Amino acid sequence: MSNWPHQNSARDFYGANMRLSKGVAGPDPKWERDNLVLVPIPWRAVASWDHGLKIKALRVHSKVAESLTRVLDRIWADFGQNQKAIEIAGMHLIGGGYVWRAMRGGSRLSMHSYGCAVDFDPNRNGLGDPTPAMDVRVVAAFKAEGWTWGGDWSPRNRDGMHFQAASV
Repeated sequence: MSNWPHQNSARDFYGANMRLSKGVAGPDPKWERDNLVLVPIPWRAVASWDHGLKIKALRVHSKVAESLTRVLDRIWADFGQNQKAIEIAGMHLIGGGYVWRAMRGGSRLSMHSYGCAVDFDPNRNGLGDPTPAMDVRVVAAFKAEGWTWGGDWSPRNRDGMHFQAASV
């Protein structure tokens, strides 16, 4: 699918993932059970914050699962199914998939909260970095599926690690 919603319409497209409990907002466990799935990563990957923590799959919304699978399979093929090439590109370093939180510096929910965003190689592609180091083959694979790359955003908001199935 390449007809992803605008991020302002993410709640309508992906569903309302918020629950109030005793006046405190948090993720809705029913929404999580009904909507989140695991998409296997074809190469060996680790958490960027803990290189000993192996990551075998990304937890995302079921509406993006087939698209993300195609993206990851294309990346794996474009890198010759070579683990060393994946590591040189930093694609073995997973920054995250689904996590319930507000957008950085804002109060609206992050696209990660809807399970429609993933992060790779955050150490070389940090938020606000004016020159992200994401491999062009990775960017092309995501864009072929209509995903938005945070490395294309304005310098103030640039987020080179970030890909989302929602336009801005």
